[in-house]
Order: sequence, then structure tokens, then C-alpha cells
Amino acid sequence: MKNTSFFLIAALTSCIFAPGVHSAEAESEPVASASATDKDATLYAEGTRAINEGRWSDAAGVFNKVVQQHGPRAEGALYWKAYAENKEGQPARAINTCAELRHTYPKSEWLDECGALEIEIRGHSAQPVQPQAEQDEDLKLLALNAIMQQDEPRAIAAIQQILNGDGSDKLKERALFVLSQSNSKQAQDLIGQIARGGSNPALQTKAIHMLSIRGKQSVDLLADIYQHSSDDSVKKAILQSYIVTGSPDKLAEAARSESNPQLIKAAAQSLGAMGATAQLQALYKESKSAEVKEQIINSLIAAGPKGAEVLGTIAATEQDPDLRRRAIRNLGISGGPDLAPKLVSTYQNNKDPDTKKAAVEALFLAGDAHDLVALAKAEKDPALKQKIVQQLSIMRNPEATAYMVEILNK
Repeated sequence: MKNTSFFLIAALTSCIFAPGVHSAEAESEPVASASATDKDATLYAEGTRAINEGRWSDAAGVFNKVVQQHGPRAEGALYWKAYAENKEGQPARAINTCAELRHTYPKSEWLDECGALEIEIRGHSAQPVQPQAEQDEDLKLLALNAIMQQDEPRAIAAIQQILNGDGSDKLKERALFVLSQSNSKQAQDLIGQIARGGSNPALQTKAIHMLSIRGKQSVDLLADIYQHSSDDSVKKAILQSYIVTGSPDKLAEAARSESNPQLIKAAAQSLGAMGATAQLQALYKESKSAEVKEQIINSLIAAGPKGAEVLGTIAATEQDPDLRRRAIRNLGISGGPDLAPKLVSTYQNNKDPDTKKAAVEALFLAGDAHDLVALAKAEKDPALKQKIVQQLSIMRNPEATAYMVEILNK
């Protein structure tokens, strides 16, 4: 028996910045929002890797951090935290975590998964399942779990009958969950058939998530389904599954062959969460779409120091002024103080006022009041000086405050 559950990852939130905004406050706010979203996605991907590697304690800790951020992935993180706690040998704690999910997010799509996990825990511990409105379905699932451990072919036949029958969607989804516990070829072939949409399109996305949990052995099948599907929701689910399988090359391959800009952008976001800078840089060079390039620039924020290196290259070589300025601003987030000399050099060696302003905003985002004060003191252009002072005026920094006092005393 394989000890895994199926995976349902929330769609990665778009991090595109609002174009055409020039005030410091308006420019920096979307960048900060993108940074928080990418951090959430990076933590979530880290947690799924820990699940795949059987590092249950690490997984529970990482998913708990996602929960504490109260972002769009908090619901899924609560389920995976409970899952890891159960695998760690803490079933009571897992049930409490599921209770937290039920209390905090009463309409969550993850309640079904937690319900199935609770049934599994109570079934193994011989605890009675709590009465519910759908008790009959829960009993069927308990029976399926028991039969799966004793007579797998018979259980698979019963599951197939449920999937093809008139039962509720919830019953079918939970039956699919039970099926995912088996490593047998018959069970996996059936999941693959459902993932292709051949027998039950309503369960197709669920089956795709289950395949992703199996890791590299499912990658070729997922790629084949992507290639032959015309359903954007199916394609997006497969792109997200590549995070779980750890397949950046498949993400890049899908992006290259894709004509839908939204799916290309989704692939770029996933690559950023994985830190796949080589693939992102290659896609950037190949893309003819400014919208896609903008998303790649935003996705590089989550890729850490290597992402900052690529942003630096784009900032130095990009001919499109809007893309170049966006790369410069994002350097302030991804690079931090370590890239301050490069940003100062960008300011000093460019004659384009908008590029200079982008460098100022990047230094502001990096929290570098020291260099901003130095630039302000040396700047002769009144408009640029005002831009720098404007940024310094909203920084809570002793050097910035001292410079404000100096201006007042002149």
C-alpha cells in the first residue's frame, strides 16, 4: 500500500503589477503584494516537497507557516498539515487540525479531503465515526478501505462501480481517494483513465492531482494529457502538478508550445516558485509577448539570489523601457541590500529620468536609506531630487529622518 493522499493545489495567484502607475506609493504596493504571494507559493512548494520525501515533521512545520499567513493557500495547507501529522504518528493532532479547518473555513473545498483523512484515522484506530448527514456514504468508504487492505481487486471493482454510478460527487471523490492508496497497475490505470477525462470529466482534475503525488513516474502521462487537452482548467491543473513532481523542464516545454498567454503566465509563476531561473531566462529570451515577459520578471522575485542575477541581466540588456524599469524595481525586492551598489550605478550611469526613478524605487524597496540620502544630496535635477526625498519621507529610518531635519533647517 502506498501511504500518500491526493494533492489539490490552489491556483497560483497572478502577480502582474499594475502598468502605467508612477507614484512611489502606487508602484511599491503591487510589488510588495507580489512578493507576499510568491513567498506563500514558495513555502507551499517547499511543503509539498517535504511530503513527497516523507519528511513529515518538516512538512507540518512548513504548512503551519502557510496557515499563519492566512493567504489563499491556508485552507490547503491545513489539510496537508493534518496529513503530515497523521503520518508522523500524531493522529489526534491531525484530527484537531481538521477541526481547525472546519471551524475557520466552513465552506472550504478541502473539507472533503480532511473528512476522508478522519475516516481513515478512525478506521485504523477502531474509533467510531461521528454521525453525519451522509453517514451511509462514510460507512461505504470505511468498508472500501477495509476491503482494499484484504481483497484489492474486489475493492477496485467496487470503486469503479461507484465512479460510474449515480452516487454523490463527494462519494465519488472519496472513492477516488481510496483508489489512490493502491500501487497496483489496475488502480493506477484507472486513475490515468479518469485523468484523461475518458470516464468521468467531473473527476478529471482530482485524478490529475493524484497522479502528481506519484512523482516522476506520472510526468510523461501528465504531459501527454496536456498535449491532447483543449480544456484550459485541465491544462492549468497539470501545470500546477509539475510543482509537485519537481518538473521545471516540463513546465518550460508546456509554455513553449502554449498559445494561451494566461497558461504561459501560470507556467512562469510555477517556475518562479520552483526557483527554475534557467528555464525562466530561456523563456524570457524566446517570448515575443511583453505581457508574458512582465510575468517572468515578477516570477523571478520568488527565485532568490539566482532570480536576482537574471533580473540584473534583464535590467542591463532589455530595450523595452517599461520592462527594464520593472526589472530594476524588482531587484530592490529580490536582491535586497546586496544589490545596492548595482542600483546606485544604474542611477548614476543612466540619463533616462524614468530609469533613474525606477532605481530610486528599488533602493526604497531594499530599505537602503543611506544610498538614497547620498543620491539626494548629490542630485541637481529638482524633479529627481524631489522623487528621492519623497521616498525617504516614508521610510522609518534614522538616516532618512536626519536628512528630513537637515532639509528643514536649511
